[in-house]
Amino acid sequence: MKSENWIDVNDGKMGSAEYFGLLVKDFPMIRKKIEKENSDKTHIRMKCFADYTSEQIKSSNYKELKKCFAFQESKIDLINSDLENAIIVSYCESMLLGDVANQMDKIIDLMPNKLKKKYVDYEVYYNLSANFS
Repeated sequence: MKSENWIDVNDGKMGSAEYFGLLVKDFPMIRKKIEKENSDKTHIRMKCFADYTSEQIKSSNYKELKKCFAFQESKIDLINSDLENAIIVSYCESMLLGDVANQMDKIIDLMPNKLKKKYVDYEVYYNLSANFS
């Protein structure tokens, strides 16, 4: 039950439809992959963008990589909590644990500040939780 002091942390924040609409506008080459996924599968759709970002790392396409990072950076303060979670769990984790994990020590320096903080915070969390397993 909501009280009069209830605060909706997602009020006025960007949702998935707007975020992915802007994403495919800026990155039309992944439109089909993004739109193939059900619109309520935020994490799967975010993983598609993570895969695209990882391709840029593998091919050393730093211009496009920086564009990917800049897109995420520009949305971090605007998005709802579900999208923020997807950036951490699906986007950052994909790079931390995926095919480009061994390159992330140098790639992290290309990340803008807010995205870098999300990545580093998640890396610390992941490493701590792995030590307790």
